[in-house]
Amino acid sequence: MIVGSTPPAQAEWHFTPMAGFTMFGNTSVFDAEDATNKRHFNVGGSVSLFGSGIFGAEVLTIWTPGFFQHGDVDLIDSSRTITGMANVVLTTPRRWTEYGLRPFVSGGFGLMHARASSTENVFPIVVDTPGFNIGGGAIGFLTDRTGLRFDVRYHSTLNRMDDDDVPSIGPVHLRYVTASIGLVFRR
Repeated sequence: MIVGSTPPAQAEWHFTPMAGFTMFGNTSVFDAEDATNKRHFNVGGSVSLFGSGIFGAEVLTIWTPGFFQHGDVDLIDSSRTITGMANVVLTTPRRWTEYGLRPFVSGGFGLMHARASSTENVFPIVVDTPGFNIGGGAIGFLTDRTGLRFDVRYHSTLNRMDDDDVPSIGPVHLRYVTASIGLVFRR
């Protein structure tokens, strides 16, 4: 009787395309245009699962084109970074924030990829390494099914690695901050 009277868990899926900026970059990889510490446009997305309680999970990816490029210097023809992370999410219970912003913090592990190339193929950069991210933000709904997500996140390689194929000063590392806004579709 007690089991039959309890309401079923109300899990909800969030599908969120996002856009924003990557900034405050730092790397030991050869940065010919001194561009990693500049602000770059990024796009990405997340698929999240939230319950009515405080725990959730998400898969997040961010793509930053031109990460090793600066507008007034033309040494690098193309470059990018891509992160793919699986995160645990900690948030306020849904009943506390039913009609307002639902703040969250999240973090997890995944892969980081960086690539840069020039016409002459001098100092090509290809880095694939384990990484982590930690961040937070808030989600607020405008209707029953759509809302906005605000997100600030720190991404970093998990450990510094020695790679003779990557031109770097010391062991290879990469880190940066992303700030994004997304349109949330709730299911």
